Amino acid sequence: MVAEGSTPLVFVLAPLIVLLWLNTNYQFSKTIASAGGYAAFATAGLGKRIGELTGWLFFFNEFLTYTGFALLSFAAFIFLLFPGLSSVNLAWIPLMLIPLVFTTAFVYRGIRISLNYAVYTGLVETAVLTLGAILIIAKLGSANTPVVFTPEPVKNNLSLIGLGLLFGLYSYGGSGSAVALGDETKNATKTIRQSIIYGWLMTVIPLALNAYALTVGWGLKEMGSFATSPDPGVIEYFKYLGPIGGWIFVAVVVNSFLDFGIAINNSLTRMLYYMAREGDVLPRALAQVHPKYGTPKNAILSVAAFSFFIALASGLAFGPLIGALVIEGAASIAFMLQHFFATLALPFYARKRRALNLLTHVIVPSGALIMIAFAVLSTVYPIPAYPLNLPAYAVAAWALLGGALIIRKSMKKPIN
Repeated sequence: MVAEGSTPLVFVLAPLIVLLWLNTNYQFSKTIASAGGYAAFATAGLGKRIGELTGWLFFFNEFLTYTGFALLSFAAFIFLLFPGLSSVNLAWIPLMLIPLVFTTAFVYRGIRISLNYAVYTGLVETAVLTLGAILIIAKLGSANTPVVFTPEPVKNNLSLIGLGLLFGLYSYGGSGSAVALGDETKNATKTIRQSIIYGWLMTVIPLALNAYALTVGWGLKEMGSFATSPDPGVIEYFKYLGPIGGWIFVAVVVNSFLDFGIAINNSLTRMLYYMAREGDVLPRALAQVHPKYGTPKNAILSVAAFSFFIALASGLAFGPLIGALVIEGAASIAFMLQHFFATLALPFYARKRRALNLLTHVIVPSGALIMIAFAVLSTVYPIPAYPLNLPAYAVAAWALLGGALIIRKSMKKPIN
C-alpha cells in the first residue's frame, strides 16, 4: 500500500471521486445503452475518432485488468498462501489457468448465468467483508484512531496520496462495468443505472471498512512492512478472527478473483464486439454472435487466448506478483483516460440534446476531470522505479498506436 498509514484516507476519497465520474455513466445511461460503453459515450459527445480512441483505451484497460488481476494476481495469491508451491518450477502457469477457464466458461454461456453468479457471490462477499471488518474494529478498542483519515501518517506527502488514489480508484472501477451490457440487457437504460448505484454501494462499504481495520490492526508504525508481507489481510483475519474467520476470508478472496474476472470479461468482450461491429480497426469476425447463447463467441475466445499469452509473458519476465503489478499499473492509467474522455463528452452531448444541466453536466464532470488528471499525473511524477515506470510508457505507446490506426483508417473512409 503506497499510502501506508493514510490508506483509509485514500479509500474514503476514492469512492467519493468515483461518484463524480459515475455521474457520467448515470447521465449517459438515461439515453444510451450500448455494448460500446465508454466508447459509445465519447462518440456521442466528441465524435467517432475520440470515441474509437476511448474504446481503444478501454479495451487496453479491461484486457490488462483481466490478465493482471484475475489471472496473475490469483496465482500470486495462491503462491503467498501456500509458499511451498513457489519452489515448483512454473507452478503459477497452471494456477492462472483456473480463473481463465472458469471465467471464460461463464461468460461464453451468456449474460444471465454470469451475472447471477456475480450477484449472489457478490452479496456474500460484501456481507463477510463488512462483518469481518466491524469485528476487527471492535477488537482494536482503544487502538482505533482518526489520524489515518489524514495525510499525517505519510508526513503530508501528497504524491503518495495521489499514487494511492490511482490504485484506490482502480479498486472501485468495477462499479461502472455494467455500461457495456446494453445490447444484452432488458430495459437497459433503467437496469444499467440501477446496477451502477448498487455496484458502487456493494464495493465502497467493505473496501473502506477493511482499509481502516487492516491499517489500524497492522499498526501505523509498522505499515512500511504491510505491502511486503505475504498476504497481510489473511494474516490479520487469522490474528483477530481465528482460523474460522481466516479461512472464510481466504475463500472470499479466492472467489473475488473469479467474480471480478467474470465482470471484467463480460465488459471487455462486449467492447471488443462493439469495436469490431462499429469501428474500422478490428476484424469484423470478432462481431460474430453464438447462435444459441447470444454471446460474442469469437471475441470471448480471442480474449482468453491473448490474455493467457500476455500473462505468460509478464509472469516469465517479472514473476506473477510483480508482473501483475506492472500490468495493473498500465491498466489503471488507461482506466483513468477512458473516464476522462467519456466525462469530457458529457456536456457536449447534453448540449446537442438541448438538455444541459449546470450541476450534473458541467460542475460535477469538471470535478471528476480535475481528480482524474491529478491521479494520472501522480503516476508519472515523480517517476517510479523500474519496473513500475513501464506502465506509463506502455499506455503512451498504446494510445499512439491506436491514434495512428484510427487516423489511417479515417483517411480511407469518411467520418460520419
